[in-house]
Amino acid sequence: GGLSGRPLQLKSTEIIRRLSQELNGRLPIIGVGGIDSVIAAREKIAAGASLVQIYSGFIFKGPPLIKEIVTHI
Repeated sequence: GGLSGRPLQLKSTEIIRRLSQELNGRLPIIGVGGIDSVIAAREKIAAGASLVQIYSGFIFKGPPLIKEIVTHI
């Protein structure tokens, strides 16, 4: 098994931030890692993600999480 979900949240957000600075908008960035709430999705976007991908949060919280994030970001 690998590392997934919430334990990746801070590290992946920092990587997105660094990539965003280096790429300077030349490529879209898909933010992943520990997105289990509206706040986590907003953090990825604020760090420079163009899109977010949710897996573990969806597995544990189901479709209502997707609706909540789409409604509030």
